[in-house]
Amino acid sequence: MRKVANSIPQKEAIYQHIRKLHLPYTIIDVGFWHQISFPTVPSGRVDYASMYAPNTTIHAGGNAPNLLTDLRDIGPFVARIIADPRTLNRSVYTWSDVLTQNEIFDMMEEMSGEKIERTYMSAETIETAIATFKETLEKEPENIPARLALTMFQYFLSKAIRGDNRPEYAKYLGYLDARELYPDFEPRSFRSYLKEVLDGKAEKVYKDNEGIEQLKKWFFESGLPL
Repeated sequence: MRKVANSIPQKEAIYQHIRKLHLPYTIIDVGFWHQISFPTVPSGRVDYASMYAPNTTIHAGGNAPNLLTDLRDIGPFVARIIADPRTLNRSVYTWSDVLTQNEIFDMMEEMSGEKIERTYMSAETIETAIATFKETLEKEPENIPARLALTMFQYFLSKAIRGDNRPEYAKYLGYLDARELYPDFEPRSFRSYLKEVLDGKAEKVYKDNEGIEQLKKWFFESGLPL
């Protein structure tokens, strides 16, 4: 999973069913991956690693802090968490950084030396899009692009409007902090990941994924920015 709070109702339904059956569990939330959280720059030098390009949209003002974890650190985190008796029947969150979108864009500009032409998506646009996608799915439940788009915009709602993906909210929900559980583990920082991206050493996630390509085409045709 990529966030602390469960804006996707299906996930929460699964958790509740597990508890109803009294099954042992550990829920692990990893915030948002570094690999899908960086903006592109005008020169195009980081497009090779971006899930889609251009990626220059700030959501709902861009001032909500979000937990970030490098995809490569999830495995080591999970290996420790699931072997730890302290995490039985508990929820745990992982992170390396807590940054806002504006801070991420500023960091990319500082490190790349390029000025990003930012586009802005309002909270109202996000909420309206969610309502529209839900209407579409009521009429066309097999519409895969609409379902993927709904999921993506629910993530925007969660991280940019409600501020679900914050350490404070995680603690309020009773989550354990993996950094506090395992202080000896040093996750990769977002800044170090950006250096990899700018040095041409990063790897694109979801490459050759037909669903993602279909979604990008659908968004392009609909005129909605991401």
